[in-house]
Amino acid sequence: MNQGRTLLVLRHAKTEDARPGSKDSERKLTPDGERHARELGDYLRAQGISVEAVLCSSAARARQTLELLQLDDQLLQDRVEIADRFYNAGADTLINAVRELPDDSRVALLVGHAPGAPSVVYELADPTTSSPEAMGAIEGRFPAAALAQLEFDGDWSGIEAGALVSVRMPGATDS
Repeated sequence: MNQGRTLLVLRHAKTEDARPGSKDSERKLTPDGERHARELGDYLRAQGISVEAVLCSSAARARQTLELLQLDDQLLQDRVEIADRFYNAGADTLINAVRELPDDSRVALLVGHAPGAPSVVYELADPTTSSPEAMGAIEGRFPAAALAQLEFDGDWSGIEAGALVSVRMPGATDS
C-alpha cells in the first residue's frame, strides 16, 4: 500500500499594508491577493489535488486565503485547524503540527506566513530528490501566494525530508 503524503505549503496571498493603530493579524487581502487565492483554488482543482486536512493561521489574511481556495468541505470534514499557534510560528512549530496530522489524510495544506511557511519548505525539501526547477524557483524567495508541493513516504509523524516536486508562483498562467 502506498504510504505517500503530500504537503502543500502556501504563504497567504498579498495583503494590504500595515496601518497605524491596526493589528497586523487583522490585515486583509488586496484585490490582487483575492484573485491569486481564487486562481490557486482553480489550479488545485485542475491538477486533481484534493486537500484532506488543513493547518491555517488565525490571521485574517490567512483565513481569507483559505476561504477563497474553495476547497471541498466534504473531503475536509472536521480536519481544518485554524489556530493562533500558526500565526507568526517558526518552522519547528509548523513541522511539529504537520507531524500530528491524522494518517488517513494523504494531502494536507499549511497556510501561513513568512518566514515560517517558507522555512518549512526550505527545511523539508531534500535537494537530492527534489525537482531542480522547483528548488530554483524558491531560491531566495517565497512571495505571498506562493505554493510549494512536497512529497513524502511514510506517516506524517515520521516526516523528515521530502521531494519538492513543484512550486507555483502568484499570477502564474497554467497550461
